Formats: sequence, C-alpha cells, structure tokens
Amino acid sequence: MSGGLLDTVWDLLLCISQAVRDPRSRSRLPRLALGLLCADRPKTITSVLEWLGLRDRDWTGYYRLLSKAKWSEDDLFRPVLQCACQQAGPPGAPVFSAQDDSLVHKTGRKIPGTTIARDPMSPPFHVNLVLGQRFLQTSLMVPAPAEPALYRAVPVAFRHAPPLKAPRRATAEQKRAVREARKKQNLSTIATAELKRLRLELDECPGGVARLLINAVDGSFANRTYLREIPARTAVVARIRRDAHFRAYLPPGQRHGARKYGPDLPTPEQMLADPAIPLQTMQVAAGGRLHTLRFKLVENVSWPKVTGDTPVRVILIKPLGYRLHKHGRLLYRQPAFLLAVGADADLHDLVQAYFARWQIEVNFRDEKSLLGVGEAQLWSDRSVYRGPALLVACYSCLLLASILHFGDRRTDELQPLPRWRSDRPMRPSTRELLRTLRAQAENARRTATADLAAVA
Repeated sequence: MSGGLLDTVWDLLLCISQAVRDPRSRSRLPRLALGLLCADRPKTITSVLEWLGLRDRDWTGYYRLLSKAKWSEDDLFRPVLQCACQQAGPPGAPVFSAQDDSLVHKTGRKIPGTTIARDPMSPPFHVNLVLGQRFLQTSLMVPAPAEPALYRAVPVAFRHAPPLKAPRRATAEQKRAVREARKKQNLSTIATAELKRLRLELDECPGGVARLLINAVDGSFANRTYLREIPARTAVVARIRRDAHFRAYLPPGQRHGARKYGPDLPTPEQMLADPAIPLQTMQVAAGGRLHTLRFKLVENVSWPKVTGDTPVRVILIKPLGYRLHKHGRLLYRQPAFLLAVGADADLHDLVQAYFARWQIEVNFRDEKSLLGVGEAQLWSDRSVYRGPALLVACYSCLLLASILHFGDRRTDELQPLPRWRSDRPMRPSTRELLRTLRAQAENARRTATADLAAVA
C-alpha cells in the first residue's frame, strides 16, 4: 500500500471480506473488490483480472467467489452499516435513511431475474419498455464532519427484487397461483423486510437502540403494504398524490358502532391553497446551503385506504423559487405533499430527511455511469445478484473512505480542478475519488515491482 486513500479503502475491503467463510476465497475478495473499483469499463470479471495482472493465472477461484463461495449480502454490508452508523451524526441524534428501486439494463432474456419493465428514463408521453433486473437499495445519510448541512448517501443494502413470473406455457391454475404469490412477494414487501432488518442492525450498533430511524421514500411506497408494517422507533416520510382522499382522525372514545373515521377532508392540493391553514417557515439544508421553506402542517389525519385509523401528519410544501441566472425572473418548482407515519419525530427532522433523500439518486447515477453496475456478464443464479451487490459494497467503502480520510472535504491529496472551472466544490466527487484511488494503486504496484527487482 502507498498510504492515503488507498490504505483506508483497503482496510474497509478487508472488513467486508470477513463475510466469506472459506479462507482461500476470503483472501481473494479484497483484490477483486479493488479491481472492481479501479479497472476500466466495461466492469466485467475479465477486465478486473486483466487490471490485476492475472492474465496468466487460473481465474477459476475468482469466478467461483461469486457463484459458489459461501457468503451472504447481509454479512457483506454489515461492516459498512456499522461504520456508517458511527458517522451518522452525534450520539442520540436521529438516523436518516432512504429506500428506492433501480433498474439495471440487460440484453439477454434468459439471464435469471431479467424481466420486461418500463424504462424510467422514457418521456411521460411515450413509455419505453426495456429488459432489466430490478434491485432495491437502502442508503444511510451521513453528514459531512465539517459541513453538517451536506449529506452523503452510503448504500448499506442492494437487494435483488425480481417480480414473480409465471412459467412459459403455464396453465390457468399456475397463473392464478403466481398472481396470489405476488401479493405476498413484491417490491413493497421486500422494502418492508429491509427496513425491519435495518432497524435490527441499528439496534446492535453502540447506542443504536436510543436513536430514531427516519426513512424517506418516494410515492411508489405510499401504499398499505409498506406503511402498515413500520417497525418500532422508526418513522417514514413518503411523498403522496395531490388528490389523496383523507378523513379526520376520530379518537377511540368517540367511535360508535362501525364508525371509525371523522368527516371527509380536502385533498392535499386543496389544503395547500386553503388560506385558513396557517403558513409556516423553516430552514432546511440542501445542496450544501440553507433554504427557507414555506409549508403547512395538518395534524390528526386518517388515510383509510392506506394507513387505516392510524393518525398521520400531512406536510404541504410550497414551491421553491429559483433563478436560472442572477438577473433572471423568478421561477417555481412543483409543490411537495409529504406524509409522516410511525414513531413521533421532530417536524424539521422529517423534512430534512426527505430533502437528504435525493442523495440516493446520486448513488444510482454513480453506480451506473461510473462504476458500471450490471455490466459483468454473469449467468449463474447466484452471480447475477452477488456481482452487483459486491460492486455496490465496494462503492460504499470508497464513500466511507472519503469521509474517514478526507473528512469528505477537498484536500491537496486530490488532483487540482481544471482552470476553466469557476465553482469550488466542497467535497470530492466520486469520479475524483476513483481517479485518486486508481493512481495510488498503480503507483503502489510499480513500487512493489521495483522493490522485487532490486531484491532479485
């Protein structure tokens, strides 16, 4: 090792390698993980082994590491989760997390877990269909040590979530059985299981039992399957439709007969336009600076079709104004309608957690555009989900190394910015971290080769 970022990344890769039971396979995993970060694209196992200089070696052990070695995704991400929890704010402070699904494009129909799905990048007026694999990612929001208003999303789970499909030429009875099974195994049920597992893992961390978990999700998880199975000491903030049907909360002592709810309430869009509901303001951190939000809060609301008679809070956020340039006219974004369910949490923390949720979208961009998740040509039933999970775990180690080594700030160890750049980013980008890690790894390899030649 050459010191610097490389040493920190290598120590974290050694920690995640403890998930492998066989000592021989365990010794191969850190090298394979470092190659996944540093090798050129496409990120196939062959290109990784080429970068490692193993062209003339037997590759069987590295391929079997993904297909036959005994290890689980939970054990792989557990050191990452424990380290991220230690960095996620002061002791006793709430922990922010986010969940979302991602589609990894594929070209072969016979790859296990591959299905035809809607392309999320297609325009709304023309839906495109693509082949791909669906994964559910859970990320922990880690604030920068020197800049608490700046969050970094660290993936702590990357679960393969393929939809159930009826076999080819299935009978009517088989198709009916698959439809019933889909009700018990879908994206919402998998996300619920991951949220419960995250809560249990957080409880095992030092001081984790006393910390509240606030999980932010988008509108696809605002359903009864997900919002009725929230674990203890956990709050969920989700985006909802502007025309959701609410009713007033009716305390148990005022319920008579089959009556469980109060009168109908206006839709969220109507509540936002109602002058009778007072408008409030708060300061929320986003993009490294503070923004002043104007919002409305409606307490004691019931959503019969989703949360039942459980009281929830509705947060209505006014559109945020912005200018394309200094002297441009003021433009506005779309309003946001949020629903808070679960444990009682501070209002500011709920809104801040949802604003920090955007960082999971940054994770998806980095994983697909820079790391090449899903590019490896894997066909084994285990490899098709183990390969992407291992690469995402390596990505988490890189982000944690940036926080531990640099304090998630730019230092002189990084290459200087181009002279044409007028902005000065506060933290290094993933591209800069990869470039620095690759340069240090190649320098360490050249130094080791020179030392061996001198000894010889």
